[in-house]
Formats: sequence, structure tokens, C-alpha cells
Amino acid sequence: MAKTVAPAKPAPRRSQAGRSAETRARILAAAVACVDELGFGRATFQRIARRAGVTVGAVQHHFAAKEDILRAILEDSFERFSRCFEGVSVEGRSLESCVSVFVDRAWLHCSSPTFRSTVEILLTTRGEGAARGRHWTDAPLLESSERARRLWSSVFAAFAIPVEREREILQFAFAALAGIAMTLRLQGSRAATDRQLALLKTSLTGLLEAVAARGRSS
Repeated sequence: MAKTVAPAKPAPRRSQAGRSAETRARILAAAVACVDELGFGRATFQRIARRAGVTVGAVQHHFAAKEDILRAILEDSFERFSRCFEGVSVEGRSLESCVSVFVDRAWLHCSSPTFRSTVEILLTTRGEGAARGRHWTDAPLLESSERARRLWSSVFAAFAIPVEREREILQFAFAALAGIAMTLRLQGSRAATDRQLALLKTSLTGLLEAVAARGRSS
């Protein structure tokens, strides 16, 4: 006697909020891809909508203006950077090992399309309205800078790095990582990139050792 097969249960319907969040995420991913591949100026609502598989009206429903999309990309970029450090434990590690952890985790983000899009947005828009004073990227940049500083401090908390040097060294590290990311994009040499990252680790370790030594002796 043949067994009776129970009918498959229908998949649970997603809520309106869930569908809306999914569409927003798809639009944001499409915007990142457009800025990364085409540049800031060519990342229009039409191209973003086509890439996301939605209508222009859907894009405008979630993001009233292009500036709103750009701000969302920046915020998402900063959040992705923070997630690269989730679960990191540096207890008992040497300074050299902590530098390696920081560079490796930061590179996960700095080598991504999201980071490249962030750089493209900032380079293109920072000059706009500068004469009028405050710029719309000021607040996101300040928040990201403080978040990066806290992550840096959590990695190097066991070492006597003076606060006044901390920001300067962090800025140097990100400038180097951004430069390496752009070089990789232009030249496409992974072997050269690995050598550059290794050189950055060596440079940061030597710099931090010297700074920590001066801090201990003062």
C-alpha cells in the first residue's frame, strides 16, 4: 500500500517590513556596485534601479535623494568595518601579533567594493559646499573616526600608546591601506599586495614599539 505523502507546508510569508528591508538592502548593494564600477557621477537612480531589479519609484521610496543613498553607503561601510573585528581576541598577544590582527581585519574591509565606493563618494563630494562651511559628510566621518579609534584602542589596549599619537598612527594606517587597495585595483597583483601589507605591518610594529618605549620612559 502506497504511503500517503503529506502536502508540503507553504513557505511562511514575509512581513511587509521584511520585504521592505530586503528591497532597501538590494538597492544599497546596487548603489555600491554602481559607484564602484561606474564612478560617482554615473551612479544614477536609473542605473541603480536597473541593477537592483526594481523601479526608480522604489528607489525613491527608500531614498528621496541621491545624497540619502550616499549617506546610507557611508553608514553601511562604517558598520561593515566594525563587524570585521567581531570576535577578535588579543589577550596575551605580542605587539607584532596585534598589529597583524589589526591590519588583516582592516584589510578585509579596505579591499571591498563598499570601501572603494566610500572613498569615491568622499573624494567627489567633499569639495561641494566647502565654502559654505559644514558638509553633509562631516557627521558620518566624525562617527566613523571615533568608531575606528575605539576599535584600534581595543586591539592595542595592553600597550602604552599615548592618546595624542594614537589618532595620528591610525590615520597613517588607513592612508596606507587605502593606497594599497587602490594599487590592487589598478594593477591587480595579489603578490605585490601581500608584500605591501607585510611591509605595513613591519612599519606599524616598529613605529608603535618606538612610541610605546618613549611613553614608558617619560
